[in-house]
Formats: sequence, structure tokens, C-alpha cells
Amino acid sequence: MEQKEIRFRKQRDLGQVMSDSFDFLRQEYKPILRMIGIYVLPFLVLYAGVQVYLQKNVLVNIDFSDPEAMMASIKPLEGNLFIFLLFGLFIQSLLVGTYFSYLEAYVKFGKGNFQLSDISSRFFSNSLMALGAGLIFTFTSLFGAMLCFLPGIYIANTLSLMFFIVIFEKQGIGNAVGKSWKLVNTQWWNTLALNILGLILWYAVGLVFSIPSIIIGFTGGLNAAVSGSPVDYPQWYWVLAGITSIISTIALIIPYTFQAFQYFNLEMRENSGEE
Repeated sequence: MEQKEIRFRKQRDLGQVMSDSFDFLRQEYKPILRMIGIYVLPFLVLYAGVQVYLQKNVLVNIDFSDPEAMMASIKPLEGNLFIFLLFGLFIQSLLVGTYFSYLEAYVKFGKGNFQLSDISSRFFSNSLMALGAGLIFTFTSLFGAMLCFLPGIYIANTLSLMFFIVIFEKQGIGNAVGKSWKLVNTQWWNTLALNILGLILWYAVGLVFSIPSIIIGFTGGLNAAVSGSPVDYPQWYWVLAGITSIISTIALIIPYTFQAFQYFNLEMRENSGEE
């Protein structure tokens, strides 16, 4: 069956944003996954390997019978954990920059009118913009959460479109912050619902692939707590944990797609004078 081009610049309700997002992912998943596989996957594999390494070092050295020894074994990893979190932010920015570069080309040139080689030169610069936006988003959301939980949610939701705006409009992070704040506040609850649904779907994808790890992890931890001995997981557990980490990260394109369609929905409403 011939696939039709999906028009992004269009007003949509909540259901249409979701359905058109899935239609787009269903039509374009092959070039999207190929692009992610070439430009993002190597870093994702490294990220997953570091994650597994940290988990193994924590779990192997835990002595459940001695709380003080347990905390002492975790403390040396605190510095490495901070570096790991920064690396995770870099990975997410790389995924955002790469995926939104594809969406940008799709919107500006049309379906089938560009090759991955035509947009690959933009990945690095777009990822840098996404990294800058990510740092501002993270710090402002954490600051709001430190004041109270609700301000953190408000700030995170209100700034959720800034990643796509900074890449698509290319007018700086300051413009992206202001534009996201302005657009989202015209349909704040609608945008919040989309973000929550996107995160639920992302979490569900990761949960499905992590069920075997959860089962073996729970039983292994329970046995270790009863016997007082360190946890000893089989090698396949760590391999599966790494694969799950990779798949979960790639699945972030689901909420990212929701945000892109919501941006155009709100932009078209603003231009037409509707809310």
C-alpha cells in the first residue's frame, strides 16, 4: 500500500496528535532506526556498558547484613555516578539532535525528498543545541522541584517543546524557552496529557523488555538478603540489562514525536488566532 506524506503543519486535537505520531513512526521507522543505528547506537552501547559496569560493582560489593559496609561500598562510586549522569545527558541530546534533524528535513523537504547523507552534517550542531537546551531544562526543572513538586512539573511541562523549537527554528535557546513557554500555556493541560502519555508508553516499552531482569533481580536480591551473601547474577542478566537500556533510550522518540506534532498544532493555532 502506498504511504502518504504526513503533514505536520496542521491543527490537531489530543487524539489526532497521538494517532498521527504513530502513523509517522510506522511509516518512517526504517530510515529513523537506520539513522539512529549509524550515528547514535555506538554511543548507546558504550553508555549501556558503563551502566552495567556500575551496577555490577555496586551489587557485587553490597553486604546486606551490614548497612554500614553497604554504604561504604557505594560511596566511592558517587563521583563516577555524576559523570555517568552527564554522559547520559549527552546521549539524550545526541538522540534528540539526530531524530529532530530527521523531522526537520521531513517537514521542510517532504517525504522521500532527502537522504540521510543530506542531513548528517546537521547532527552535531543540532545535538549541541539540544545539549544546551537539556542543561537549561534540567536545572530549571530541578530548581522548581526543589521549591515544591508542583512548580517542577509546571516548568518541565511548559519548557517541554524547547528542544524541538531550538532545532527547528534555530533562533537560539532564549527564543526556544520563550516560544515554548508561550505556546504551551495556550494548551497547558493538553500538553501535559501528551507528555504523560508519552512517558507512560516509553516506560511500558522498557518494562516489557526488562521483565526477565526484574524477576531474576528480585529473586537474587531476596536470596542475598536472607543469606547475607553478595548478589551473584548470571552473565545473561547483565547482557539483557544492557540491551534493555539501549531499547529504552531509543523508545524516547515516542514522546519526542508527540512534542513535535504538538509544536505545530499550537503554532498553527497561534497563527490562526485560535487556542
